[in-house]
Amino acid sequence: MRFCRVLCVALALAAFAWAARRRGHTDAILVLAGGVDAHGRPHETVLRRLRRAARAYGEAAAAAAPPIVLCNGGGTTHKPKWRNAAGYAVPEAVLMAEELERAHRLPAAHLYTEGYSDDTVGNAFFARVMHADPAGWRRLVVITSAFQMARVRAIYDWIFALPRADGSAAPSRELRYIEVDDDGALSPRALRTRVAKEAAALKGFLELAARHRTLEGVHKWINTMHSAYSFTGFATKKPLNASSALAQTY
Repeated sequence: MRFCRVLCVALALAAFAWAARRRGHTDAILVLAGGVDAHGRPHETVLRRLRRAARAYGEAAAAAAPPIVLCNGGGTTHKPKWRNAAGYAVPEAVLMAEELERAHRLPAAHLYTEGYSDDTVGNAFFARVMHADPAGWRRLVVITSAFQMARVRAIYDWIFALPRADGSAAPSRELRYIEVDDDGALSPRALRTRVAKEAAALKGFLELAARHRTLEGVHKWINTMHSAYSFTGFATKKPLNASSALAQTY
């Protein structure tokens, strides 16, 4: 009888410990793309995000279980994708994953890529419909630079909360945000230019969010109106002036 009581207590304690670990569990860490150089090396802004993602991965793995790290973004509408020696256009997400595996020793099995999006709305949309919804991810960490965090938070909170057209609610999720420091990652002029662009883009996003209230509505807008994804948008892409301060940030 005493043995049974001891066993029951041990099992209860184990269950309590398991539940506590699950409460702190992170399903996925989403780290945003943000530009690569002519050699396919992520910009310093992105390298800082990757370093922070590697640290968050280690913390989550030590506390509960290893999460997925989703490298989130294929490129930008402002310049062509980097091409490898074989001539293939390589999404930034793949270059980021290579950096995490090579420099930070993260296992390839825990590195996922979303290499289709070319802007922040697309980053969030494709992260949800390609990964989070089908995989059942509920606890997410989103990592990006301080200069764009306000807009990223607004967009991801919006996309991940959008209901379906049939009225069904979005899955219950917890999104946590981590921003990395901008100091020294960009020239002062480039940073000022990008901060101003982010502020203007946030205002434009809020107008967009007021017009589209379902996931299907955003899907239609992305594929028929968005300059990064619609047929006409793809056909008329124009790069930024490569010598401009803003071009340094992509």
